[in-house]
Amino acid sequence: MTTEGPPTEQPEVRVRRAGAPDGDAVAALRRAWVEQRGRVAPGADPGFERGFATWWRAELSHHAVWVAEVRSGSGWGVVGSLDVAEVAAMPAPGRPGERWGYVGSLVALGAAPRGVPRRLLGAAVTHARERGLVRLVLRPSPAGAAFYRAAGFTPAGDDIVVLPTAGGGPGGTG
Repeated sequence: MTTEGPPTEQPEVRVRRAGAPDGDAVAALRRAWVEQRGRVAPGADPGFERGFATWWRAELSHHAVWVAEVRSGSGWGVVGSLDVAEVAAMPAPGRPGERWGYVGSLVALGAAPRGVPRRLLGAAVTHARERGLVRLVLRPSPAGAAFYRAAGFTPAGDDIVVLPTAGGGPGGTG
């Protein structure tokens, strides 16, 4: 016979739309997430935060970003985020322009309470419906594909085909 200990109390979690003041917290989350996975050494890329701040100021107007926070003492700490870029398709005769969302990044720290990714995605789906977006599109990692299928996403044809343009930035060939 086994005896169970007292039930583990789950921390209080809230999911909210991020705003301009949240840029530093989202940057810190992304750094911690990448470092947790061993993709970069702790403290690598010392210019990341400055580059992220530039991106945040330029892109936030057409991205919807949510953060998941856990109550920590008297404040809240960010443990997850999700980014959806809104895209306006070019209209054509017989087909009015439509808007759709590209789910670009879902991040949850290893210490995040169970259910944080699901809650972040739920906020994005609700937002998409309220904004009249016709679809949410994403290209999941192999590790994330089952999560998105369980949430109702279905395959839509062939994989995305990429043509490197030698733009010179990260991932470019020049």
